[in-house]
Amino acid sequence: MTLPVIRLAIALFLVQAGFHGYTAALPLALARADVPDAAIGLIVGTAALVQIPAAIIGGRLVDAFGGLRLFAAGGVAYLLASGLLLLPSVEPGGSALPLVAARALQGVGIACTLPAALSLVPRMLAKAQTSGGLAFVGAAHNLTLVLLPVISIAVLDATSLDGVALMVIAFVVIGLALSYRLPVRPAVHEASAALGVATRRFGITFRRAWAVPLLIVVTYVAHWGAITAYLPVKASEAGADIGLYFAADGIAIFAMRIPTGWLTDRISTRNLVVTGGLLTAIAVGMLLLPLTTPLLIVSGLIGGAAGALVMTPILVELSHRSSDADRGSAFALFSGGLATAMTLGSIGGAPIVALFGLSAALGVGLLLIFVSIGLTLADPTLRRRHGGPADPEPPEHSHLDLEAEAATTML
Repeated sequence: MTLPVIRLAIALFLVQAGFHGYTAALPLALARADVPDAAIGLIVGTAALVQIPAAIIGGRLVDAFGGLRLFAAGGVAYLLASGLLLLPSVEPGGSALPLVAARALQGVGIACTLPAALSLVPRMLAKAQTSGGLAFVGAAHNLTLVLLPVISIAVLDATSLDGVALMVIAFVVIGLALSYRLPVRPAVHEASAALGVATRRFGITFRRAWAVPLLIVVTYVAHWGAITAYLPVKASEAGADIGLYFAADGIAIFAMRIPTGWLTDRISTRNLVVTGGLLTAIAVGMLLLPLTTPLLIVSGLIGGAAGALVMTPILVELSHRSSDADRGSAFALFSGGLATAMTLGSIGGAPIVALFGLSAALGVGLLLIFVSIGLTLADPTLRRRHGGPADPEPPEHSHLDLEAEAATTML
């Protein structure tokens, strides 16, 4: 991996502390201040609700102003959020308004930083190295998910939410300094003959070729929204350690990110996503059994590894189906798709959990996983390998024929 890509990966890890430094620490600080669960859910959930429209707008801004500028803008949003939490009048048990505003700024931050960083990778590496580069930078983001909640809780226990905010500010400032003037090749804004010109309506850039990968993301990830929102309570009631489940999941997806980048160049996206989907179904199915700590660890390891098998090739697909002029929009819609899926699983799953229990919500999540597998099998363009020719069925179709066929089916 080249030094600039390593710099970008480290910068993304540090800057994303602006979001993931609060994912565990903020709800815990609010709970310790006796804030009601419903209010905690509203405050914490604000970030995901803001992230969806912000991702659409942010993608257009990445295309217009470049990934480096929007990466910096996302970092500034994180700094403003932490600065707001440091104001003397802002306390976990006080007015909810500044906390909601801080979470909204964090939603804007993640909507800008992650798509911006991913959009830079293809402009820093040769096309043959793109899969590995996206996997490497994605692994840095996953490492933030694994480490920052643990670090932030330790800081919260030793100090206060203000201490967490100061730590986050230090991380973000160092990350922004590392990203300053990263060397990237100039963007090529001419339309590719193979890709054509992307459509723009109401300021939103979109290609029909993105539709199936994005639908796969939404249907595949929806189960995770229900798991993160409702599994901790059920695990606690059963006396199982939910923390080890999330740790196992995070470690597995981090460990598998780079290997799946290598696999993406050698195995078709279809085969990787179908395999990952089936393994995820097994992992989620295990959660329908009586919960124990060993079962949660095994489920987390399987689910995390499976998530890498799905997400890495989807990212590569979106990169290859985009040009420099609209790749930021593609990755922004990917980020928005993740937020949409999490909202569907958590907020959309609330009435199902209330009426029928968590098992029913997980059952719906399992159904949606199989929908994502069906979408994968139905798209002929996913048969190709990015490091070589398409899988041999059917041999008479060219890559462009397959894309034209997929575009026709979306009309």
